[in-house]
Amino acid sequence: MWQRFLIVLAGPATNFLIALLLLMGIFAAAGYPSTPPIVGQVLPDTAAARAGFAPGDRIVAIDGRAIGNYAELKTYVAIRPDQDMVFSVARDGERVTLRARPRAETARDQFGNEARIGLLGVAPAGTLELKPLPVSQLPGTALRSTVDTVEMMVTTLGQVITGRRSVQELGGPLKIAEVSGQQASLGWLPFFWLVAVVSINLGFINLLPIPMLDGGHLLFYLIEGVRRRPLKPEAQEWAFRAGLTVLLMLMIFVTLNDLASFGLFTRLGGLIG
Repeated sequence: MWQRFLIVLAGPATNFLIALLLLMGIFAAAGYPSTPPIVGQVLPDTAAARAGFAPGDRIVAIDGRAIGNYAELKTYVAIRPDQDMVFSVARDGERVTLRARPRAETARDQFGNEARIGLLGVAPAGTLELKPLPVSQLPGTALRSTVDTVEMMVTTLGQVITGRRSVQELGGPLKIAEVSGQQASLGWLPFFWLVAVVSINLGFINLLPIPMLDGGHLLFYLIEGVRRRPLKPEAQEWAFRAGLTVLLMLMIFVTLNDLASFGLFTRLGGLIG
């Protein structure tokens, strides 16, 4: 049973391994964000201004989570719009606690893709820089980035389930293909970063305990290990049928979402009208 468990686990593990290798290559060649999380400017009429942030503040932690650079600060805030946060700030040799609720805004990139993000209202002290890492730091940094990416996926998925984030932000194979082409046009760094994120996404999804996915098989093997015998064939059959139904419904939904984002239904409506 454990041999089967390890064989199934090898699939998602390979996805994560590919992502780790890609991230290590990116951090070695292009660098890792090194700009410190120091406030250079507080924008007026923003959550930061109302919370009492001041130029020179160094943001040490958010909600108890340590912040190592400005990129981590920006990412943490961006995926949590309209959420109350507790900031631990180093100011003049003292530790200050500030509370803020980043404002939600719809961000649009150069290709027209939209996403709901949170904005705190601070600017970094200096330009955002990437610093190549020594070989000894690559594995640990890539692993932390992978864990952070999985955490971001769990957070945003929870927001979609609870209705705090629009389901229109979910994308399927068609959207992935479109975004891949867009990122490839920007150069090798954005493209390989996207490949790493997609690989992490695949590994995470495959580990979900849904029958028909690797995570569902792993769940059955764990149950078998605890019970010392496998589930009845009838129970497994119904579970796999339910899992297949869920996956098919999800595939249809994200495909329709992709087609809607391409404006297909709008064009069809115009032709019919």
